[in-house]
Parts: sequence; C-alpha cells; structure tokens
Amino acid sequence: MQGFTFHWYYILILLCFDNNHLDNRRTVLAFAGSKTNKKPSIEHELYNRGYKYVIGTDEVGRGAIAGPVLSTSCCIFHNNNHVNNNMQQEQQDGIATQQERPSLLIQGVNDSKQISEAQREIIFQQVVSQPSIYKFACAQRSPSEIDQQNILKATMECFQTSIQNLILHENIPLGVAYAICDGKSTPKLVGGPTPIPCRPMVGADSKVYVVSLASIIAKVTRDRIMVEAHKEWPNYNFHLNKGYSTRDHIERMHKYGPCPLHRMSFKALKNR
Repeated sequence: MQGFTFHWYYILILLCFDNNHLDNRRTVLAFAGSKTNKKPSIEHELYNRGYKYVIGTDEVGRGAIAGPVLSTSCCIFHNNNHVNNNMQQEQQDGIATQQERPSLLIQGVNDSKQISEAQREIIFQQVVSQPSIYKFACAQRSPSEIDQQNILKATMECFQTSIQNLILHENIPLGVAYAICDGKSTPKLVGGPTPIPCRPMVGADSKVYVVSLASIIAKVTRDRIMVEAHKEWPNYNFHLNKGYSTRDHIERMHKYGPCPLHRMSFKALKNR
C-alpha cells in the first residue's frame, strides 16, 4: 500500500513544555453544576478527595466501517494566579460557571457530536495554543488490527495506550491521578505501568469537562486523518463521510469494492 498508509499503530500527540505540576484542584468546576442543578462538578468532587490530575478519555470512529478507531486522553495543568486567588471562594461556591471563571474554561466545550465542525476546530486550536495548560495524548488502532481483535478490544487498547502515554510523558504522580472514560467499559490499568483508578461513565463526554475536551481533540484528529485518506482513495468520499456508513459511502463501496481502510470484519463488509 503506497502513499497514505496507516503506519501509526498509535499516535502520541503531546504538548509538554511545562513541568510545573501545581495543585489542580483549582481547575475546572463546570458542566454538571453550571447548567441547571448547581451541583459540584465531578472534577471538583475528585479534587476534594485529593486527586490533583483528572484525566478524561474518549474515542471516535468506533462505529465507522473504515479508518482507525482513535482515543484521546486529556488533562489540565493550571498555573493561573487568578485560580490561586479564588481557590477559597470556589470551594465555598462549589461551582464555577463559564461566565464566573472565563479564564479557566474554553467557551463552547461539549460532546464533540453536539457542536459543529467549525466549533470543534476553534476549540482544538485553543487547546494546542496553550501547551502549558492542556496536555493530551492520542492513540489509534488500524482497520487491520480492528479486524484481528474486534472493535471493543481495539478501543480499550486505545484507551489504555493514550492514558499510559499521557501519564508517563508528563510524569503525572500515580497516587493523585484519576481517569474517567466515556462509555460502559474501562481499559486495564492495574498491573501495568500506570495503575490508577479508572471509572467508566456513560455520557461523560457531555458531563465531564476534560472528557468533552478529549472527545473534541479525538474527533478533529481523526477527521483530519480521513481527509488525508480521501487523497489516496478518492472513490469513497472519506473527506465527507469520515468512514461512516452513509448511503453514499455504501453505494460507492458496492461500486468500487472495499479498499485497505475498510474494516472487513464489520457486517457491511462481510462477504465482500
């Protein structure tokens, strides 16, 4: 296979120019409470329990019939004097909305599926432009690996790899780190190099700020991969469908047959 190839068995995208690990309890106090019910955010509860590094993890591409499955793990390192000065008040309030703490939150962060492509790109650029605050790592599994393993195992391996690489590269202390994964399952971390607590949560991509950020970073990263894939295999309109089973994609696959990016173990591809 020439040209564009899936030579990335995992992608590691790290922004790591600041080793000043400060007290991250002063970080995001948003989402669950800032919307309607005024309850403390999940992150805030974890900070109060002594965890200083809350890692959010989400995947994209699990339901596609072509292209990789990709996960992102994201953690926020704050060194903002504004946060230090307001820590006591934040603990009393139990919540900080985007309007109350504009310097802490990127506006518009939500589940990547709930915002537009343009909004995702804007947020992504805000993340990568602040490498001393936003740290993240991505990992992927190729279509052939998905076919060999199954999509669930491939996804859990992505989760595991992105969490481990983020922790190890950023030297995050294991005793004060906690991971939240969107969905019903979590990867195996106990027994590995980063044995930290890891909690599954359905809908975390719309409830937990760092998981929402992870979902946006993952979506933008994978979309760019599929746009590049279109240049190598233009018959399938990967730049439009991103590998998902749209009607146009299925019709084109029937017309031209599958390409190396298609997941042959998936129902839409079997017996092709």
